[in-house]
Amino acid sequence: MDNTIKIIRGLAIGNVLVFGLAACSSTPAPWTQTDESPWEETQASEKIVEDSSLNDPVLLADPEPELIVLQEPEMEEAPEIMAVVVVEELTVEQEIMALAETDYAVQVFASKSLENIERFKSNNDLAGLTIVKTDLSGSMIFVLVDLYSDRETANKAAADLEMKMGATPWVRSVAGLQSVVMQ
Repeated sequence: MDNTIKIIRGLAIGNVLVFGLAACSSTPAPWTQTDESPWEETQASEKIVEDSSLNDPVLLADPEPELIVLQEPEMEEAPEIMAVVVVEELTVEQEIMALAETDYAVQVFASKSLENIERFKSNNDLAGLTIVKTDLSGSMIFVLVDLYSDRETANKAAADLEMKMGATPWVRSVAGLQSVVMQ
């Protein structure tokens, strides 16, 4: 305990000496000076840097355009509001997968060669039909189909195509087609 008291006494005497010497300093403390600031040197050097940048080129923004209000002609009816929808283009296979499983497809022709499908399509004037890539036991097969929302319409289209081509198309559910579509 005596050691603790001696340490505290020593620290107190040391602090009194430091404060006494500071009070006797020949120059006043910086915080007591009203006209001078210890940061003046720093501020002066910053002003020099700022002043030197005055000669640098400056990019000015374009002036704001004036707002011109045109008087609209009087209309008897309210103007139509048009909505713009941006849609990413889907592949044919993605479109097939997006169809309802209850829709129907009329399959007209199938081949392992895309060229054969294109030739058959142009020779039989079937430009409106769709070519779909399918997977049959690991082999890519191209199928020429036409799509319908109900079986009755699909059967009628198949009968019309049979008369046009002389071959019988296959009416199948879109669900069956979706199960073999290659993605």
